[in-house]
Amino acid sequence: MKRTDILTYGEQPCKFRLRSGKEVFGVIWETMKQDTVVHYFASAVERMRYKKAEANNDVETCKNLITEVNIDEIVSAEPLN
Repeated sequence: MKRTDILTYGEQPCKFRLRSGKEVFGVIWETMKQDTVVHYFASAVERMRYKKAEANNDVETCKNLITEVNIDEIVSAEPLN
């Protein structure tokens, strides 16, 4: 998927289908990391925990809750709401 497609589903729980055929459920969002746009994935529950940890400046917990993803590996997304 393209970045503009991913932004449509950003911050909302979705079912994502990967090129490998695997389906994953969770949330994707983007952030800037050293002048580069980076996309992260986490389950919806982990994303909520991440936000709380981020608000508390708990860097170690934040690192443990997310996975950096290559959006080129995502072929489709379907909102769960």
